Amino acid sequence: MPPPNGDERTTLVGWLDFYRATLAAKCEGLTDEQVRIASVEPSEMTLLGLVQHAAEVERNWFRRVLTGEKLPAIFGSTPHPEGHDGGFELSPDSSYRTAIAIWQDESTNSMTPAHSWGPR
Repeated sequence: MPPPNGDERTTLVGWLDFYRATLAAKCEGLTDEQVRIASVEPSEMTLLGLVQHAAEVERNWFRRVLTGEKLPAIFGSTPHPEGHDGGFELSPDSSYRTAIAIWQDESTNSMTPAHSWGPR
């Protein structure tokens, strides 16, 4: 958890780290098959889909929006029809090991520019 009375950057980064750790903990010890199981019908949401989505969100907001990098989607080439960052859909080739590695890389890459920005 972030400090209850930290400055803005410390608080925001603390919450991001907290939510990243929470999702990783929910997946810890599960098999590739288990992270593909939908949470509750009729939802199609899976933990693997959430990990893929988290990687897409890191890339989209920190790298595309804030730094202007021209990067493709990670887990799909077409924009989601509802306009969100995507990544929820699983393909037969989707794997937790691959998704978690990509998410960790994107999280690391997203924090590099975030730590370099000064107060406004």
